[in-house]
Amino acid sequence: MQNISIGENVYIAYRSWLAALPLTGAEHCELIIGDGTSIGNLNHIYATKSIIIGKDVLTADKVYISDNLHGYEDVSLPIIKQPIKQIATVVIGDGCWLGENVCVIGAKIGKNCVIGANSVVTKDIPDYSVAVGSPAKVIKRYCFETNQWIKTN
Repeated sequence: MQNISIGENVYIAYRSWLAALPLTGAEHCELIIGDGTSIGNLNHIYATKSIIIGKDVLTADKVYISDNLHGYEDVSLPIIKQPIKQIATVVIGDGCWLGENVCVIGAKIGKNCVIGANSVVTKDIPDYSVAVGSPAKVIKRYCFETNQWIKTN
């Protein structure tokens, strides 16, 4: 498992697929999974530069995490013949929970966040947030003054 680092007490469920394959000419590629993380069934995690999953992260089944996309700019070529494009480093903060069918593509998710089922995360999500939808939007933030989750506008 070249370019892949898995911490202690990590659980990776049935038929999950991990890959860390640098793009042609790239110097560095990494996929890091922190201690105590649990990856659900049929997850697909594919790094071409950098995906970092923090400690004690929980992913449900069928989660997709990627730092890249297929190019499609040249309409004269089938997409399969176009180059893969590096989007951005993916970081999933400690203590997050990603629901079933979540897609994270080139975005950072802060610590202790909840990403609702079927959400597509393409923009950064701040710490202590609940985000849902396609594209994912923050609907709640944790307030440390009142010790409760507060709906956002």
